[in-house]
Amino acid sequence: MRTEREEFHQLCRAGIVSGSVDDFVIAQAEAELGVKFPSEYREILQEYGAVLADGVHLYGLLRAEDNGSPQWEDVVAVTKKLREWGQVGADRQSFVPICDDGSGVYFYLDTSVSPATKICAVGPGVERIFDAGLFRFLLDLSEGKLAV
Repeated sequence: MRTEREEFHQLCRAGIVSGSVDDFVIAQAEAELGVKFPSEYREILQEYGAVLADGVHLYGLLRAEDNGSPQWEDVVAVTKKLREWGQVGADRQSFVPICDDGSGVYFYLDTSVSPATKICAVGPGVERIFDAGLFRFLLDLSEGKLAV
């Protein structure tokens, strides 16, 4: 039986990833946002960077040589943009958006519980906490199993 990490790895192999980033890049992003990322998200950043796979468009970090390819969403840029706009959820300093559902609902990591993972969906008329680790959440998202 495959683990959730192995299933997520297969999902990423079937999609495209921006490429791994090192701890220095992750630490810079955390400092810029004033947060500490959960350990599962750090693992994903270290191995994949950002992910575009079946049903999942995970905001991440880009390697320096990837000069802003439009297929990737940089988590720092998206977080700053949503905070500037006053987007619901982004007004919470500990919330970092990792993806959205295309209808105005954003999925946030609540970094206040880091290194643990807590995922919240926030949008117009929506506020929900998911009781799952990040790998399980992303697998369920890719399979269309999440209702907000």
